[in-house]
Amino acid sequence: MLFENSQENIEGLIAKSADLTNKPFLHSVVKVNGKYEIGEEDNDLTVNILCRDKEGKRLEIYDLELELFKSNQELVLVISKLNFPNEPILWCGSKILWMDSNNGKKCVPPKYSSRLENLASRIKSFID
Repeated sequence: MLFENSQENIEGLIAKSADLTNKPFLHSVVKVNGKYEIGEEDNDLTVNILCRDKEGKRLEIYDLELELFKSNQELVLVISKLNFPNEPILWCGSKILWMDSNNGKKCVPPKYSSRLENLASRIKSFID
């Protein structure tokens, strides 16, 4: 998928993906660091996905951190709950893997796993 300004569009696609997978909430994306350019090999982008209700009230419980990078020509997404550092982390590359945030070992998916897995799949489908 090609974009005129890929940095702005990638953030918009991430926000739209979050809106679709976490209805009825609305999301904004704030770049933490890095860049992502379509077709580039050296990409590493970290963003925060911030959640609000329809009235605009912040819902920090649903905020996420997303790191997007390429590893061995493969697009990888790492998603974690922004304000809950002890919650499991989703690693989505060629396989989906849930990791314990304290030791990095594989763990049982949390009860909300399908929502984050759907978000990762949707983002990957837009940009991979």
